[in-house]
Amino acid sequence: MSTSLTANIDFDHLANSPEFAEFTAILKKLTGVVMALNEPASGIIRREFKERDANPVCRLIRADRIGLRRCVACDRRHHSHVAASGKAQRYVCHAGFWDIAVPVFVFGRHVATISSGQLLREPKSRTGFRKLRERLHWLEVSDRSLRAAYEGAPYLPREEITCVMRLLKLFARQLCESAQQIRDLQAQLERVEIRRAREFVEREFSNASLALREVAKYAGLSLAHFSHVFRQTTGTSFTHFVQARRVAKAKKQLAETKHSVTDICFACGFNSLTHFNRVFRAFERCSPSHYRQSLPKQR
Repeated sequence: MSTSLTANIDFDHLANSPEFAEFTAILKKLTGVVMALNEPASGIIRREFKERDANPVCRLIRADRIGLRRCVACDRRHHSHVAASGKAQRYVCHAGFWDIAVPVFVFGRHVATISSGQLLREPKSRTGFRKLRERLHWLEVSDRSLRAAYEGAPYLPREEITCVMRLLKLFARQLCESAQQIRDLQAQLERVEIRRAREFVEREFSNASLALREVAKYAGLSLAHFSHVFRQTTGTSFTHFVQARRVAKAKKQLAETKHSVTDICFACGFNSLTHFNRVFRAFERCSPSHYRQSLPKQR
């Protein structure tokens, strides 16, 4: 099995694990802090919290084309440093909030980054709001809207942020150990039919006519049995698995080529632009065009 395919399966396992969902809920309930899981190769972000739970100032920023571009560039820069160093990092984002990034390694390979934070660096005050308004002078929102968002932004003292980082590092270690155990078990127990099916999908996912029935037949299993075994083995449905591979390829082409969104849509195996937009939004919380606009200009 290819390294890239294994890495994607590891990320899907982590993102779909009940531990990730449970820890996210507990962290939010105890501290008011949200967290997400980022896939380093494709940039896919998996969230287990509702959009309204995120820092309201960050929601305003990411709703703006320039703001989203700055957020993506800031996250990529710091996440790359975290991956290279192998160590968790607390950093100040472009908007002046505390952010946290914690790498997750499986068998020495960086498969995910836990991101959290979006925390005010000081208690709310008139001076604090004025500084925020100055930093976000480019953001075209009224002072009234920004102030309302500022009042809803979370704050934690520095010693509590340190505790949150320790919790996230412990959780990253647990995810790593869990993924390693799953990989060991899969190596021993995975059915050859599912391994063949995944390799077939990896070769053919850009083909819009790829169908579950075709892959099940290639694997030598009945349609119903294949669906059940595939989900049980990979932790995700066949449809979601194929869509994740197509979105990952689309993101790479949006970032590295000047092809139109329509051309990329069909090159990645989607049979209509409407369907492409709907699936892309489900994974990325934005349209393909908006995603491309958010990329740093040098790319």
